[in-house]
Amino acid sequence: MFGEYLAAAATAASLAMDAFSVSICIGLCHERLRLREAFILGAAFGLFQFFMPLLGGEIAEHLSGFFDSWTPWIAAALIIWVAVNMIREARDCEKGGGSCMTVTLKNVVMLAFATSLDALAVGFSIESTGGSALILAILAGIITFSLSIFGALVGKRFGTAFGKRAEYLGGGVLLAIAAKIIFDVL
Repeated sequence: MFGEYLAAAATAASLAMDAFSVSICIGLCHERLRLREAFILGAAFGLFQFFMPLLGGEIAEHLSGFFDSWTPWIAAALIIWVAVNMIREARDCEKGGGSCMTVTLKNVVMLAFATSLDALAVGFSIESTGGSALILAILAGIITFSLSIFGALVGKRFGTAFGKRAEYLGGGVLLAIAAKIIFDVL
């Protein structure tokens, strides 16, 4: 029993790493990130990481081949889209002196969805092999929530030190995450 929880916790922590990395990027690019916004990020990422394994488990018997082949490509495309927009906003900020990337509902939902697609696939796999995704979902939600808040606040601290260049760095890191997803598939 303990081994099952330990394996679920390790899986949950690995699922949380994409959201953690993205939270750091958002903190880097948002010099005026408030604690409230960090909690919003944590809540969005945590909720998606909680519900996606459950959803994957529920549809395991209906779409067996879909998740294995398309999930990484969808996640990479969404992350690339956000990264390109982040870099474009950084360029526009330099030209017009505008504000850095903002924590909007659209950005947060897009990133939470993109970073939780792997949790959907894992929930699908667990249910397909006779396991239960509930323990994983609970741990993934809690761990992702905590790491996302922490990542956003750490990113903010470094972003304040690096100024507007941090948004380019954040966009570059997101592109690296997307590249890793693509290379893992290939």
